[in-house]
Amino acid sequence: MKLLIAGDWLYPMYEAAFMRAVQSQGWNVCKFSWAQYFSSIIGKAESKWGLLGPMTLSMNNIFVRKVIQEKPDVILVWRGINMLAMSLKKIKLNRKLTLVSYNHDDFTGPYVGAPTPYHHKLFWKTFLNSSPNYHIHLVKRIDNIQHLNLLGTSRAYVFPMWYVPEIHRPIKLTNEEKARFSCDIVFAGHHEPDGRENYLKSLVKAGLHVRLFGGKYWTPEVLGETAQYFGKVHEVQGDDYAKALSGASMCLCFLSKLNRDTYTRRCFEIPACGSLLLSERTAHLQQLFREDEEAVFFSSVDELVEKALWLKSYPEEINRIAAAGKRRVHADGHSVDDRARQFIELVERVRSTEQL
Repeated sequence: MKLLIAGDWLYPMYEAAFMRAVQSQGWNVCKFSWAQYFSSIIGKAESKWGLLGPMTLSMNNIFVRKVIQEKPDVILVWRGINMLAMSLKKIKLNRKLTLVSYNHDDFTGPYVGAPTPYHHKLFWKTFLNSSPNYHIHLVKRIDNIQHLNLLGTSRAYVFPMWYVPEIHRPIKLTNEEKARFSCDIVFAGHHEPDGRENYLKSLVKAGLHVRLFGGKYWTPEVLGETAQYFGKVHEVQGDDYAKALSGASMCLCFLSKLNRDTYTRRCFEIPACGSLLLSERTAHLQQLFREDEEAVFFSSVDELVEKALWLKSYPEEINRIAAAGKRRVHADGHSVDDRARQFIELVERVRSTEQL
């Protein structure tokens, strides 16, 4: 079976990791990246605002040619916000071709009152207009399935996120790396205007050694009185991300309110690195992990500070919970390799039992 994965290919834990995992199952996999089409000022504007412009049209034309050239049996479109319905219709002329969409972001939220930027309805417009042309949709949340069903799709499935074993694993730090990454608590992730900076400020005020890694939105204005404490905040990827998780006694996980998340990939990545997951509490996470046995949860600033201080006083409890969490993500099959097997089983079942 030959699979073509189309996406931006910007992050190693997404398309590249999934490609490797599917290849390990014996499938032939080829790549189509559209990142270059949306790196210019015009391309960035088209992508951000969901505009139909020259870069979107050029990318779609080249994509259709790539499909004709490669002749894949299955196409996986990764977060296809710029994939036009007319392109999907052209390539569907081959009745043996199976079109699959994967989306871990919440395209339903802007339509049901989630606190998203005002332009997000435009951002998702092209994808939603194209959605009935896919044979299979893989999404992160049940609400997305209901949304797609209203648009005329019939095969949408919840497809959970994952950790990548070759990236997310325990790393023994050198003395130099300990100087960069060792701490009581780390948060490695983006900023959202949901108050997560107040949790970090309170942990610092409580006397805990806290490290922060993330993108450009962690500004001095956001961090306030702790801006000098954290200094210039930068992202960590790949091995440095795993080192940041491995170097901390406890690893924070905040859930995106923009995406209406009840869990996120960090909930698997942190335990896979052998570290303690310290996350906002949700019913979903309480199903994935036994509370205070395989992960630790909080619902307020005070609860987080109280639990973090207690855990720091009992490092043996940190080690016990972290080890149990690692066993849990392995036993429950949350690696990218497990997801690749699930993907192949689903596609083969649909192809064999339903006329596409």
